[in-house]
Amino acid sequence: MTTESRRLVIHIGPHKTASSYIQVNLHENRDVLAEQGWLYPIEGTEALSAHHHLAHNSADYLPEEAPHRGMLETLGEETRAKGQSLVLSAEGFCRWKPSNFDVLADLLGFDGYELVYVVRDPLDVFPSFWAEEVKQGRSMGFAERFAQEFADPIRSRILNPMRDLDPLLALDRARVHVVPYDILKSRSIDIFEHLVDSVLGLAGVAARNVKTVNAKHPIEVTEFLRLMTLIHGCGEPNIGSDLRLRFTASTTKRELKDLRQLVRDNASRARRVITVPENVGFRLRVEKLMTARLQENWSIDLEEDEPLFSPKERRFVYYDAYLLSTTDPVHQAAAATVQWLADPCGADQ
Repeated sequence: MTTESRRLVIHIGPHKTASSYIQVNLHENRDVLAEQGWLYPIEGTEALSAHHHLAHNSADYLPEEAPHRGMLETLGEETRAKGQSLVLSAEGFCRWKPSNFDVLADLLGFDGYELVYVVRDPLDVFPSFWAEEVKQGRSMGFAERFAQEFADPIRSRILNPMRDLDPLLALDRARVHVVPYDILKSRSIDIFEHLVDSVLGLAGVAARNVKTVNAKHPIEVTEFLRLMTLIHGCGEPNIGSDLRLRFTASTTKRELKDLRQLVRDNASRARRVITVPENVGFRLRVEKLMTARLQENWSIDLEEDEPLFSPKERRFVYYDAYLLSTTDPVHQAAAATVQWLADPCGADQ
């Protein structure tokens, strides 16, 4: 690979589009990629399988005098001397200012760069995104979050990918690859193998980890965790992920199964369902926006009139927060778990 043919590819997510699966396999295939001229660097990972530290702490890397700026400049010099291309991955990149990508490319020694964005059915992304927010310590209920985003779905960055993509498409130095998650799934194509083949141009690189990564909990466990957050945080809307991490590390699969059954058996009166009808208008509008704007950006050839997303009706199950919190067996179990893991409001209360 010559210096002139070197490429910088940045997989930017977004969240809940198989990003963790892609990252684990990029990390586990580092040697295979390196043999073919691609480096998946450890810089910016903080010993994780993705470049989350870089993505979430751009102020520590990009500005003049930033503490880690020299790390990127050194990485650029070393890879340029070896004629290596670079591939980076983190969901947090999708929240960067577009101009940050130009700065990153300059620091790494690239004139142009390529951004990889995965598009998934927004009606699948939304419940997964909300569940992830609960895992990260947020306490807003499903119905409230649903109303917040669906009140104006075209303006929602969760429900309308073009909110992210339009500013990226306007970048002079960027080439944007858009990966259609649902079409790959319908064709039984592995998303990691597709990305490596169609974007990096490397055929025959197989996924080493084919298990689901960062799977979400059943809704009953997610709601139990949210109730724990409300108890532990004493009403704060966001307490961070520490409690959840301790909960995950300390709870067995059997205990999770028992908690799920506890909620099901005792809180049926709190169970609610939101139904989104077949061929809901906003999703069809989002599809039209995407097909009009992304004709040259798809990572795979789309068949004529092939829908990006399933038109089927969707039913979202959740639990009413008040009724769940006043279900004694569930509240007692959540309070006991919080007390076991951490003091919810201070030792003196």
